[in-house]
Amino acid sequence: MLKLMIQKKNIIITSENIEYLINKEQIYSDKNSKAENNEITITSEKFNYDRKLNIFNAINNVKIEDKLKDIIIYSEKITYFKEEDKILTEGKTNALIESKYDFLSKNVSLLRKQKQLSSSFQTKIISEEMKSYELDEFIYFIDDKLVKGINVRVNSNINVDKGKADHLRFENGFFNLENKTHKASKTQFNLKKDNFGNPENDPRMVGISSSSTENLTIVNKGIFTSCKKENGKCPPWSIKAEKVTHNRSKKQLIYDKAFLRVYDVPVMYFPKFFH
Repeated sequence: MLKLMIQKKNIIITSENIEYLINKEQIYSDKNSKAENNEITITSEKFNYDRKLNIFNAINNVKIEDKLKDIIIYSEKITYFKEEDKILTEGKTNALIESKYDFLSKNVSLLRKQKQLSSSFQTKIISEEMKSYELDEFIYFIDDKLVKGINVRVNSNINVDKGKADHLRFENGFFNLENKTHKASKTQFNLKKDNFGNPENDPRMVGISSSSTENLTIVNKGIFTSCKKENGKCPPWSIKAEKVTHNRSKKQLIYDKAFLRVYDVPVMYFPKFFH
């Protein structure tokens, strides 16, 4: 195994084969290659390092370990712009953050100075509680553990059948992966079928926006029903309200300025109502 130390750049490169083109200030390595400094370790089959531009290219079975932020990234090809402290991956990418959050994505950007991970491609995030987030594109703010996403689909438990977990959909929003709070625009909740004691029900709610804290979820201009879905037909009953609050600790749905609707026709008004 060969070792090359670049003292001015604080980089150590090891590989079975290393070629150094002094005039061009380019370094090539092949087979079991590794480049590391105090903050990052990159391993792959092949390297190309341009000393003038301070840019790394790593190809085949690439693994990046960010020691400061506890981030591990796997991809087939990456480019590391060391001056900008920016890493770009090409193709399928798996990023594991703090051994808690697994990002399955494509063409990912890691901006180490800005402490952001992002992609403009479809991404799936799986948390350690086996909760999943699927997004058309995202930005993850690493220090805040906050995801900004577009067209977000959330599954409360990927280990159970569809009707035994909550399935949520948001047009766009911010989601805190650590404390499980969110703020989002257009919202659609499909809740566990047996939430209200009848496994034949399809409890669900839609609203123009929503937010949540540790114990409360608020849906603005919400419509709720637990009636079984019938091929696109309007449900036999629903409740439409200015605001619907789900108090998880009390297991209550609380409605402000609510109308009880029967087959989409308002029949009764409640300034305040809960069940």
